[in-house]
Amino acid sequence: MRKRREKGKMTVREAIIAILAAKGSATLDYLVERTGYNKNLVLVTLSNMAKEGIISRGWMKYAGKKFRIYRLKGREELIR
Repeated sequence: MRKRREKGKMTVREAIIAILAAKGSATLDYLVERTGYNKNLVLVTLSNMAKEGIISRGWMKYAGKKFRIYRLKGREELIR
């Protein structure tokens, strides 16, 4: 049975889309920090969104460490 969400509270998917739309791109840790949701839940949602073609994923190297970057696809990319 699906839980009803509280009035005024965003779903994980809505929160991720809002953050990516405002910021452009973000790491998993940033999304977890900003949404306040469990890391595994955010990761599963991101994976599903990537499979659906809503977001794109890539790698970024910074200070010798690799980070996974998530970006919201543009309107032109979504229409294809």
